[in-house]
This record gives sequence, C-alpha cells and structure tokens, in this order.
Amino acid sequence: MNTLKEFATWDRGVDVVAVERVLKGSLPHTVLEPEELRYAAKRSKESARSVAKLLGVTEKTVMNWREAAG
Repeated sequence: MNTLKEFATWDRGVDVVAVERVLKGSLPHTVLEPEELRYAAKRSKESARSVAKLLGVTEKTVMNWREAAG
C-alpha cells in the first residue's frame, strides 16, 4: 500500500517538486529558498561538484551541508 508521503509535494516546509526540478535541470527553473538548497544537497546522490553547479553554490558548501546532515 502506498503512503501519502510518497506523493507529497512538501516536506517540512520544503517544496520537493521545486527541488527535483532544479536537480534534474527541468524548466521552469525555480529559485530555491536556503532550506530547499540544503535539502537538495543532502538528498541528491550526485557528486558535490555536480550538485553545487546546479544549485549555484560552491562544492565546499554542498560538502558542509552533507556533513552536517550526518
């Protein structure tokens, strides 16, 4: 049985659909809020360099966010 969470478009104030669009490079490109940027960095399986380029932040920033997520 599917859970509602699987179909949710928001997770703790984060627009999951917008995050997915940015990570996939899909249009329309959305400007993400700071919490959404951290969410994207933590959940993406791509390299820190690749994610940083998509999010418009440095590779070090992505690595810091991932380390903080522990």
